Amino acid sequence: MSDAPAAPEPRGGPPFPGLGALAAAFRELTILGPAGAPFRVDASAVYFPLVGLVLGAVWLAVDRLVEPWAGRRAASIAVLVVAIALTRGRGVVALGRSVAALFTRSGRRLEAFESVRAAASGIAAGLVLAAELGVLVTLNRFRVVGLVFAPVLGCCSVVVLAVGSRAARADGRQVKFAPDVTFREFGIATTATFALLFLSTEFLGLLLVLTTAAFTVAARVGWHRWIGGVNATALFATAEATQLLVLAVLAALG
Repeated sequence: MSDAPAAPEPRGGPPFPGLGALAAAFRELTILGPAGAPFRVDASAVYFPLVGLVLGAVWLAVDRLVEPWAGRRAASIAVLVVAIALTRGRGVVALGRSVAALFTRSGRRLEAFESVRAAASGIAAGLVLAAELGVLVTLNRFRVVGLVFAPVLGCCSVVVLAVGSRAARADGRQVKFAPDVTFREFGIATTATFALLFLSTEFLGLLLVLTTAAFTVAARVGWHRWIGGVNATALFATAEATQLLVLAVLAALG
């Protein structure tokens, strides 16, 4: 009779995020969350693309309501206003701040990034808004695809950027920015996003996936080299830039 100890039972992974995580995802990315609350990325990130899909559906609905009686330009302005209102404009502000920081001279890059003057940041944010309005006005043939999927890919880029990235810290400590975001959340979020794009738009979806994937990877490398990791501003700026890139590509193709 063997006295060998019984083999330990395999431990299951953490449970799949439920409705509470879905609500948390909407609170983190939209106006539903409390103003001024720190941005937190955890397992609820698996639902970020779904939040983007809802935002995209709202964009499309606003465009369809306004364009018939006010024209393309007014509809584009309305879409932009609603997009800013639904997210408190955090993406525009973050991208504007990032652009302004490029022209800030400082020996320590993270300090330069965090100390951008409000005036410079505001001017850069205005330029971002002007660029977004320009591509929305020119977006024609693939307008539905752009309005629906630009927010989806923008929100998905947050997950791609967050998983495994270091937190940008002034003390130089190497700490994960979002330790609760694992490969499971990354895999589900990206696979679901890409599958939806492929099923809906076929080759065009493949082009958007390759373009945004290359851009997000480049942004990830850039943030780590520039400020030593990522923070909330970096994530929102990348999401906003991804949306702008998607709209610009579709406008050029159309």
